[in-house]
Amino acid sequence: MLLYIAPGAKFSGPVCTREEHLQVAASGAWECKLYEWTGQHHLWASVPGEACSIWTIWSAPDWTHVGWKVNPELPLKRTPVGFDTTDHVLDAVISADLSSWRLKDEDELAVAVELGLFTVSERERIHQEARRVAGECVTSRRRQLQAWAAWRPPSQWKLPVLPPNWDAP
Repeated sequence: MLLYIAPGAKFSGPVCTREEHLQVAASGAWECKLYEWTGQHHLWASVPGEACSIWTIWSAPDWTHVGWKVNPELPLKRTPVGFDTTDHVLDAVISADLSSWRLKDEDELAVAVELGLFTVSERERIHQEARRVAGECVTSRRRQLQAWAAWRPPSQWKLPVLPPNWDAP
């Protein structure tokens, strides 16, 4: 599945700041609200059942390709209004020329383990998956990623609108 996320697109997320998100997730009690995606164009590639997606990233509004990220996450789950997933905090950031990659947010993943969001063994699996997919991106998936970097949405596409019941359980 490929999902294009345009600047201006609306999405649902917990009511909290970036700094508070792990504590809010650990509390198990949060409310969601609509947010607006800003700053970048993303093409989110996810294979059903896989615990990782690959995001192609361009700056907005000029479409300068800035690279990719590997995003460990729960496999996508269909809902009546779209799909849900849970981010696994850690990312692997891949350079635009596919020459290198690095892990990002390892400190946040450690906090998530301390808060009980993940076990130590889950943390290791998240690390392994991020490393595996990032390694494939700079080797066996290069052509596929280069094709994604050249992609642009059709000019007639408009921002989607969430249905009135987007927040229904």
